[in-house]
Parts: sequence; structure tokens; C-alpha cells
Amino acid sequence: MKKDKIISAIESIFPKEHAEPWDNSGLIIDADKEDINKIYLSVDLLYDNINELDDVDMVITHHPLIFNGIKEIDMSASSKLIKYMIKHDIVYYSAHTSFDIQRAGFYKFYENKLGLVNTDFAIKVDDGLGYGIAGELYDMDIMSLANRIKAINMAKYIQVYKNNDKNTRVIILNGSGKDFLDNVLEKRPDTLITSDLGYHDVQALRNAKINLIMQDHNSSESAFVNIMEELIKKDFEDAEIIKNFSSFTDNIEIL
Repeated sequence: MKKDKIISAIESIFPKEHAEPWDNSGLIIDADKEDINKIYLSVDLLYDNINELDDVDMVITHHPLIFNGIKEIDMSASSKLIKYMIKHDIVYYSAHTSFDIQRAGFYKFYENKLGLVNTDFAIKVDDGLGYGIAGELYDMDIMSLANRIKAINMAKYIQVYKNNDKNTRVIILNGSGKDFLDNVLEKRPDTLITSDLGYHDVQALRNAKINLIMQDHNSSESAFVNIMEELIKKDFEDAEIIKNFSSFTDNIEIL
């Protein structure tokens, strides 16, 4: 497999030009190599898993390890990962908001896995582009939906706030839904599924009588790994792929 062809395959579905201006989607660390044999896929690249990068030629994550400008390479976990990838000639690519904004990403995943109908983007950005998914769900109460979300995302925990008895009109915002909360309150769905909300956000949903199913950020986007694997395997059947589903919540103990 050629490095440029892998990147072209990704960007044919998730163009980096569609990423937000503040984001860092695309090729982040290049290497003096053209042939790629082993690819490592993960939502986040964690230092705890650095040993899994042995013999890896390319790393693809959802969240970029390098987000803002770097002023120094020190002994932090992120700096150690950067040094490791440079030292071992590992190509590093991130598909973040370039992935989020397309129907082929989380939108299609949740639509198919939950059987949502009459769907559209929860937050429209442009023609054919947007964030999250809004749709209708039938014959599934809120606790059944919460258990389904937990299963398909391999979430360690789920928080359920039942603020009404309906569960037909659903909005799902993968990752943090905090920035779009005003949009949700305006649309008034029966249920919101998202992560990273704070005290006052949860209170606002309760006052608006909108159910809330909240999972951790990483789990809400764990489907990235399988979606990206399917995309790569479609064009490169012989690709050797390592899938990592580690989360920052792995060490949480639920009492």
C-alpha cells in the first residue's frame, strides 16, 4: 500500500478541506517512506499504548494528538509519542471534524445501528454537511435505547436522565454536545444523546423536559475505528490493521 493512496482514499470520503478552521485534521507527521504495511486505528493515541506501535507504519486517530501550536518538545506523554513516531518513521494522520461533518461518519453509523427514520443533520452547516443526527425512533423506550447505545459504543457507563415519557424524536451529538445545547433546546427533541455536559446544561434539559442519555466522549465516537477500517479494507484488502478502543475512562471504577 502506498501512503499517498491511503490518504487519498480517506480524503475522498472525508476531505480535510471540510474540517473546521480551528481543527488539525489531515497529515500531521509525515515520514520518509511510501510503503505502508501496518496501520494503527484509535480514537485517541494514548501513551499507555505506545508499545502497540511496534512495527506500525501509519497511525490514524480521530482526535489529533497535536491540536494547537507546539512551543516545546518536553517529557510530557504527547511529546514522547511525537518523538517515538518521528524516530520510528511512523506516518500520523487525523480525521477529526473532517470526519464528524460527513454523513458517511457517525451519522450513518447511528442511523443504521438504531434504525432511525426521517433523519437529517442535528446541526446543519452547509449543503450535505453538518453535525450529529436527528431522527425518529419507534418501539424503544429510553432505558432500552440507553442499553443499546452502551452496547454499540462499548461504553463503560451510561447516565440516563428521564425528564419525560416520550422517546420518539431523538438527537444524537457524538462527542461534546455542549456547544450545540442552544440548538437542542430550540428543536425540543424527546431525547438527547451526547457527552461532556455540565451541571447547568443538565439542568436546562430537565427544565425543558428533554430526556438525556450521556456517555463518555471517547465511547460516543468509538465507531470511528470500525468505520475507518471498513473504508481502508474496501480499497486495500490486504491491509494489516490494529484496532485500539482504549479510552481515558478505562480506569474509572463504577460503584
